[in-house]
Amino acid sequence: MIRHIVHININVSDIERSVAFYRLLGFEVMHVLSDAPSDDVRQLMHFGGRTTRGAVMSLGDDPLTSTKIELLEPVDPPPEPQGELPENRLGFSRLALRTKNLIPFYEKLKAAGVAFLSEPIEIDVVGAKRYVLFRDPDGTLLELIEF
Repeated sequence: MIRHIVHININVSDIERSVAFYRLLGFEVMHVLSDAPSDDVRQLMHFGGRTTRGAVMSLGDDPLTSTKIELLEPVDPPPEPQGELPENRLGFSRLALRTKNLIPFYEKLKAAGVAFLSEPIEIDVVGAKRYVLFRDPDGTLLELIEF
């Protein structure tokens, strides 16, 4: 029986840039994935026959229930470049992050250089009040949603 999602893996092209971006959203580095004990996200790890850099980041302190993402930068073999992924593609489409006080958080992120797809949109769907979409540095679609 599945109890909850442990983490969501996001492949990235630059681990340091992506860690800094997700820190801006409130995630904290929980664990650096490397072959040697280190806090340096540039350290290499050998994973399933591939060489990669990575970090597990968390929203919240509870290791069992906090929201976690695993950022992986493929090194060998290197990633294949891709264009912006369409929202209607099959499979994983976007990561929605619940927030309080979306408008001030949106303004803070916008001032920090985050490019949004639109202004926040007011809605009234299953308790949600508003949402806004944006992309991480590699084009992964993210959503802030306020209930």
